[in-house]
Amino acid sequence: MTAPAKPSSPSLVRIATPADRAECWRLFRQGHEENGLFTLAPEKVDYLLYRCLFGPAIPPTDPGPRGAIGVIGPPGALEALALITIGEYWYSNDKHLEEMLVYVDPRHRKTRHARALITWMKSQAEVTGIPLVTGIISQHRTQAKCALYARMLPKVGEFFLYVGKSSAAPPTHH
Repeated sequence: MTAPAKPSSPSLVRIATPADRAECWRLFRQGHEENGLFTLAPEKVDYLLYRCLFGPAIPPTDPGPRGAIGVIGPPGALEALALITIGEYWYSNDKHLEEMLVYVDPRHRKTRHARALITWMKSQAEVTGIPLVTGIISQHRTQAKCALYARMLPKVGEFFLYVGKSSAAPPTHH
């Protein structure tokens, strides 16, 4: 007999700490399995995760990426996360907050976690004065996700993917 499902935490976002590393990785892997378009490169995820979780240890002169991870749930039992970094478009020196991932564990999707994470990202834009660029790249429940974002954020475009006839097709998820 399986144990009853643990109730979800309140949809309150906090900044991830180094103690959340393993759980962030678990949610990253789940998110990639569900929505990843390309092969997972663990060393790249490790690099970005380290820079977000250990930001204060990075020297101010280090030109590498900076970011934050907003999480929901206690250390050791995360239920959702959003990862944002500070980026620039190729044609501009203007900074923007670039969302890399918003993911809610399937066991906690009947919550307000996704809304709370979007609200948290918007609050980071307000606090920093840096615009937020976020969107949906998914092959799983894409319409529902887009509808949620459309209710909470102004729309400025769409994404498309063409893999060509000779390139390896990315995995499809249902």
